[in-house]
Amino acid sequence: MNVRQIEAFQAVMATGSVTRAGERMSISQPAVSQLIAQFERGCGFRLFDRQGSKIAPTREAEALYNEVQRMFVGVGQIARVATALREQSWGALSLAAFPAIARKVVPDIVWRFCQAHPETSFRLESMRSRSLIDAVAAQHVDIGLSFLPGDRTEVESEHLQRLRGLCILPSSHRLAHKSVIHAADLAGEDFVSLGPQDHSRLIIDRVFDEEKVARRSRIEAGQSETAFSFVAANAGVAVVDPISAHNNDDARVAIRSFEPPVYFDIWLIRPKASRPFNLVDGFVAHLREQIEAFATELAAAARPRAGGRS
Repeated sequence: MNVRQIEAFQAVMATGSVTRAGERMSISQPAVSQLIAQFERGCGFRLFDRQGSKIAPTREAEALYNEVQRMFVGVGQIARVATALREQSWGALSLAAFPAIARKVVPDIVWRFCQAHPETSFRLESMRSRSLIDAVAAQHVDIGLSFLPGDRTEVESEHLQRLRGLCILPSSHRLAHKSVIHAADLAGEDFVSLGPQDHSRLIIDRVFDEEKVARRSRIEAGQSETAFSFVAANAGVAVVDPISAHNNDDARVAIRSFEPPVYFDIWLIRPKASRPFNLVDGFVAHLREQIEAFATELAAAARPRAGGRS
């Protein structure tokens, strides 16, 4: 890449048009196009999406342009940034995840990626699945991890994993000696339910309704972590997702398999209208791999335990 190519890139970014860029540089439109094509080859990635006579910068182009504008340095520095963008080691990402996975699992995943890509930066937000879907649809975040598939036309959903729910009960409970708790075992038991706004509540309630098992739902907890606290205080029993169970290791709580199966799905939510960005694609590939490894770990750890893991 050379200075003339960079000047053409700056002119197109500033004017939003190859024709106007040519007028600004006092060269023809084909000459500008040729300089941009050469610059793209030097960068190793696409800088503009072309749709007929219209041209729109990619996110890589915007990141590179900001660096060019901010730093009055030589071509060598610009080439370094272009290389970093191509290698997915430069840029900023925002990620939203449902609370159970945002608490412990996602930070480890993000940090492993950051260690391999030292010039990246992240913003992680914990949100309930429905709020998360809205945030992705509005492009307030780049990607989301949800217990629900997206129900808005602005997003696309990819199923990542299906996890099996677990029963939690006080370690002194009469059923704690059992390796598997069946819904029928909990007939008449004090039950700690999740809040009505939590989609998991619907999944769990449906199982008990289908089994025709009546519980005493005396307490509602806003999050699974709070449900654990109630169970630890001997206030009742609960059924929770395995991620929440994995995050807790309270000696007062026994964690058991639950029948019939209650499944929790993890969905990757992305905006449909987002422009291509190598860094996002690279992180999504990393995320898929890490979530699969975590699901395998959960399955291996799903053994009866009282007072933590056993």
